[in-house]
Parts: sequence; structure tokens; C-alpha cells
Amino acid sequence: MPPVQRAACLLVPDTTYQTRHPSSPVRICVIDLGTNSFHAVIVDAYPNGSYKVVDRMKEMVRLGQSGLSANRLPEDAMERGLQALRRIHTLATGWDAREFLAYATSAIREARNGGDFIEQVKREVGLRIRPISGAQEAELIFLGVRRAVDMHEPSLIVDIGGGSVEFIVYDGREVSFAQSYKLGAARMTERFVSTDPLSSDDVSALREHYRSVLEPVFDAARAAGVTSLVGSSGTAKSLARVCAGAHGDEDRTVFQQTLEVDAYRDALRWVVESNEQDRIDHPSIDPKRVDQIGAGALLLDVLVEGMPDVRQIKTSANALREGMVDHFIQQNYARIRKLAPFTDVRRRSVHEIAFRFEWEERHAQHVAATATFLFDALIDRYGGPATDVELLEYAALLHDIGYHISHSRHHKHSRYLIQHADLQGFQPDEKKILALTARYHRKAFPNADRHKRYRKLSERNRSRVRQLASILRIAEGLDRSHFQNVIALEVDVDDTALTIAVDAQGDPELELWSADREADLFREVYGMEVSIAEKEMLIEGDGIQMGPAPVTHAVPAPGNGESKSAE
Repeated sequence: MPPVQRAACLLVPDTTYQTRHPSSPVRICVIDLGTNSFHAVIVDAYPNGSYKVVDRMKEMVRLGQSGLSANRLPEDAMERGLQALRRIHTLATGWDAREFLAYATSAIREARNGGDFIEQVKREVGLRIRPISGAQEAELIFLGVRRAVDMHEPSLIVDIGGGSVEFIVYDGREVSFAQSYKLGAARMTERFVSTDPLSSDDVSALREHYRSVLEPVFDAARAAGVTSLVGSSGTAKSLARVCAGAHGDEDRTVFQQTLEVDAYRDALRWVVESNEQDRIDHPSIDPKRVDQIGAGALLLDVLVEGMPDVRQIKTSANALREGMVDHFIQQNYARIRKLAPFTDVRRRSVHEIAFRFEWEERHAQHVAATATFLFDALIDRYGGPATDVELLEYAALLHDIGYHISHSRHHKHSRYLIQHADLQGFQPDEKKILALTARYHRKAFPNADRHKRYRKLSERNRSRVRQLASILRIAEGLDRSHFQNVIALEVDVDDTALTIAVDAQGDPELELWSADREADLFREVYGMEVSIAEKEMLIEGDGIQMGPAPVTHAVPAPGNGESKSAE
């Protein structure tokens, strides 16, 4: 008869992990669905608020082409947009992006069939598109621009899109004005431009329209004492490059230069007076913008003309999509900081799901530490691979996330959420075992006759679920109060019995009663008796003493990516 195996466990979280391991970023893909183009940027977001660009992608889709006045997206434009988003999604997936943010601006939010396009993208690509208001767009643009441009002086930020233009007045301390107007280059071209080059009648009509709409912008700029204009977006960048090419420093990018007002207006005037071929031939103008850039140039000229105190023009490399990244980091700072220590894709993915469904972290970690310790003590009697300890730990971490939906049936909801979550790095069978182990942490035992999802498993995998769930039930019972009352365990294992002695901070009566009741599945599966009782223990320093010469396992809190080590 083999000797009795004895092990002891001190359930104290390892608080040194974050100081010993470097932070890992959250990789996100943000997509700006503009009227003319879709811009995507893939970045690594760090818990200190910084981010690093991994890749970029731009697709000129002309979503609003010939459809802005009718408030309807043309079918061919929707198809171009759909194909562009498929390519973007493929790129981001290849980079292992874990979060996707797709914001729709003017063309989609105003179109009568914009909702149809959003549903089609969700159905065929799997991306959720969020339409944002003009005011929200302006706020996000400001967040992006302020990361790229020094704005010590009062400034007017102008972001010229295809359907709308956002105006943000910054008085040197805070934003005092942020509005969106339907003055986009594509919209104005469709409405006012009838000749090439622009006729004097077209120019007059555009100038008059701009002046009538922009009066609130002029008032806000004067009130703030604006002396600087900052352009963002593709149209503004192209216009700044035209100016810099003629009057700027060729050794620096346009984002590194401050342009003089007179030189800037000369460049704007050239664009307005040029014909299509002149603009196509100019190296600073995107060929896909040549038909719209005249309307954008006139808008900026009207702005500068109406603000005589503006002395300099700057150009921002950042715009809406960078503001989206900044906003994401602000809103998710706590979650990013918690996820930062996890570099293993499976562990990180599990914790992402746990945080998303507002897990009870201390309880889940305590149950996981208890369950994995019991698994190690029973390893010689476990009928599956030793690596299943990882699945048991993850099932313990996620076993209660079903509370997010319902209390009374939370075990079933936990299974559903785990099974349908985007868990990375797991094989289909592993995901099923993990989900069903969490499902059977309470209530009914696994039953192939009554439970169809359990029945669909192979015989071997059914056995693994039963064994893992039986251990999880005992671990859950040992924290029935959810107060982590049990702080240490001693386990004896022989051929006929599992004996557990617990040390607790207070009276462990509830935990002992619950663990004993939940041990029935273990008794059935392992064919062993289970005895759980309180035992006096002496904890000294970092170690633990429990009777004669126990084998002690130091068990850090689950989730730190380190294996348990015997001492």
C-alpha cells in the first residue's frame, strides 16, 4: 500500500508579480469610417496612458459619392466600404488585435440606409460600428490633435472631412467651443461646384455660404483670442503640403513647420484657380481628392480672412482615429492596468473576459488557488492530462461570471458566456471542457441522459469534466462566504480517502458545511471518502507548519503565469 501523500497550501496572494514582470499592452484597432476614406490604426495601448502605433491602413471608399444630397449611401459605395473593412479586419486579426473600435461619421450617421450598412458589416465582417454625433467627433478630434501639436496659444482646430467639418476653439486652457457643420469637401463640391476650374459664380456662392454658416465659429474664435489655426485630416494636410512645397522647408515634414498666413493663402488661391490636370500633376495632392480639394481650400481661405488675428498655420498628423485611441485608454485605464502583467495569450484572454463581466475577483482567485492545489494533490489519481490544471484554474476564475445575467441560474449563464466568448489560444474541446466545468460547479451533476452539451462530448472528455468539476465544487464550498475566510489547507490523500484540514481567520463552520455538501460529486467520481475539518495551524513568517514534516506547496494567486513549486 503506497504511503499517505500529504501536502499543505497557504492561500496568500503573490503580490510581487507585477513588480517582477514587465507590462504587456492591449493591442487595439480603431477605424474611422469617414465620408471619403476609411482610416485604421493598430496600436499597443499601455497602462501608463501611452500607445505605440503598430500599423496603419487607409482605404479611399468615397462612401458619400453622389449620395450626400439624397441622404442615401449608393450600393456600389457600400460594397467598396464592405470590402475595405474586410481588408482592415484581416490586417488587424493578423496583428492579433484584441479590441476593435469602429466609429461612423457624417455620411453613415445621416444616411437613411446607414443602419442597413452597419448591420451588413456586423453580419458579414463581425465588426460593430458605432455612429457618433458631430459634437462627439469634435471632442475626439481634439484629443487626437493635442497629442501631436503644441497649442500654447489660443487655437482653432479645423478638421475637413468629406461630409462635415469640425471646429474646436481652444483658449489655451480648455475647449470653449466644439461644433460640427455640414461643410465637408465632398458635400460642398456636390452642392456648389459645377465647373473646372471653379467659376467666379461657384466661388462667390461657396464664400457666401461659408460666411453665413461660420459666424458662430468666428464669434467663438474672437472671444478666445485665437491666433493660430491648426488643420487636420487629409484635405488640410494636402493643402499644407502645397504651401510647404512652395514656401516651406523641404528638409522638414509639414507637421514640423509653422506656415505664414500670406504664403498659406497663396497656396489656397492656386488650388482654387487650378484645373483638374494641374492638381493631378501636383505631388502634394492625393489624386483621389483633386475634385473636392477646391471646396476645402475656399473654406480655409474664408476662415483665415475672417480671423485677422491668426498669425500662423499648423498641421496635425493626428485626427479622429488617434483621439479614439486616447479616449479608449482613458475609459479603460483600470482594465488595461490589470491586464498588463499577463503576457500569455490564453491567460490574458481569460482575464479579459473576467473583467468584462465584472467578476468577483478575490473570490474567484481564492477558489482557483484552492482548486489547483487540490488538483496537484490528486494528480496521481486524475484520469486526464496533467495540463488540465490550467483548464481547472480558468474554470474557477470564470465560474461565477454568469451573475452578470442572473443569480439563480448563473452556473448555466457562465457556461454560455465562456462558450461564446472570444477566448484566444484554446482548442474547441478545451473550450467546451472549460465551459462545462464552470457550469457544473453547482446544482445538477453532469448527466449524459439529460444534458445534451455534456452528452456530445467524447467519453474521455466527459470523464475530464466530471473530475474537474468535482474538485471545483469543493474549492467553491471552501469559500462559501466569499470572504476568503480559509487561509490555509492541509491535505492527506490515500487510496480510500481525501482528508482536508483548514485554517481560518474566523469560524469556518459555513465553509466546512458547504464543502462537505459539495463533495458528493467527488465521492462519486473518485470513489473516495472526503473528510473536511478545522485544524489548528501555526503560520510563521513566509512558511507554514502543519503537523509532522508536511510537503508544502507555495501557491501564488492564480493569474500570474507562474507554475506552482514544491518546497
